[in-house]
Amino acid sequence: MKTLVILGAADGAVATYDRARELGYHTICIDQNPDAPGVSHADEFLQISTRDPQQVADRLAGRGYICGVLAPASDAALPALAWLTTHWGVAGTVSEDVVRASVDKSFFRRVCGELDLSPINSVSGGAGAALARAAIRLRFPVLVKPVDGTGSRGVLLVTEPAGMSAALTEAVQHSYTGRVIVEEYVSGSHYSVEAVIDGGTPVFCAVSRRTITAAPHFISTSLALPTDLPAGIVTEIRQQLATVCSRLDYRRGPLNADLVVDATNTVHLIEVGARVGGNGIAELVAASYGVDILEASIAAAVGAPISLHPRPARPALLHVLHDQRSGRLAAVDGVEQVRRHPQVVELRLFAEPGRAVAPYVQAANKLGYVVLAGPDAAQLQRVADEISSVLRWHVDDAPVVGVAP
Repeated sequence: MKTLVILGAADGAVATYDRARELGYHTICIDQNPDAPGVSHADEFLQISTRDPQQVADRLAGRGYICGVLAPASDAALPALAWLTTHWGVAGTVSEDVVRASVDKSFFRRVCGELDLSPINSVSGGAGAALARAAIRLRFPVLVKPVDGTGSRGVLLVTEPAGMSAALTEAVQHSYTGRVIVEEYVSGSHYSVEAVIDGGTPVFCAVSRRTITAAPHFISTSLALPTDLPAGIVTEIRQQLATVCSRLDYRRGPLNADLVVDATNTVHLIEVGARVGGNGIAELVAASYGVDILEASIAAAVGAPISLHPRPARPALLHVLHDQRSGRLAAVDGVEQVRRHPQVVELRLFAEPGRAVAPYVQAANKLGYVVLAGPDAAQLQRVADEISSVLRWHVDDAPVVGVAP
């Protein structure tokens, strides 16, 4: 029996569990939350923190048929992935530097500085007076983030020095290591990159345009492929990722990155993660390019050949489903009508009746997502708008919260 240990069961990991089963793998889910969306998609579940690889190894001692470890859509689980792959002697081992760059934004900023890439001034450290004094010497506005944060938790836009102390206090509450980074805000267009690395270089690279919520949260509401960027900028992005992979000694596996292209067409890498992205990005890439990055990530994890056969990109759109109310979900109307739409490739819902819902101020609060594909990008956006009106979320005891949609 071919068995994969999958670290994390958040909504971004659900597609990996499903694809692994389709490929004939037995999956063991590791997560501390028994109600996480991916748990019901796994063959086995162990309620263990993804930050505790020793306990995972102890609980699975003697299971000699484990052939790989994955940490989809979760930077926080990458240190455990590195530990377990070494402990079990399986493929998919990643370098210390690429793990650190994925989980420590301040380290990644230093790496970019060393490589003369993505010039963004920043300071980092504990959320005390010394960091506050250093931060107010930056050019405002600035972004304050936990260095190891995920899903936009604890990310705040600060427009003037007077707001720095409160922002540091808020951000550090979302940091596992108790550290914060403050970086100058880069204005421009936002993009996400989903790449497959083999032989230390990107052998596939999909750059999608991100639409995000307004400040201060900057959470993705949609991703569109193919990109609207000139070919020269796409080439520059690919070259920068190759340079970063070389510096971090990342040889094989998936790579997710966020970046901003400013008004001068300068590419600013914001962060990277040595894993598949969440929010349905894998389904989006498959709908556009016909490339299965989930299968590629599994192949890398088990040491199998990576097979990629991209076709010319067709328009595809990923639309995140969310609400701005807080309460308990009573029902959802319009689901089957949406599924029947000819341009709907995938519809995933993560909120079931009876579950609590919250405003979309962090990625974990999404209600689901829909992936669309068709011959015309503008038409896909109209379909996404239509779907937002067709799906009706009935939320009990739910006053509207004053947060930008």
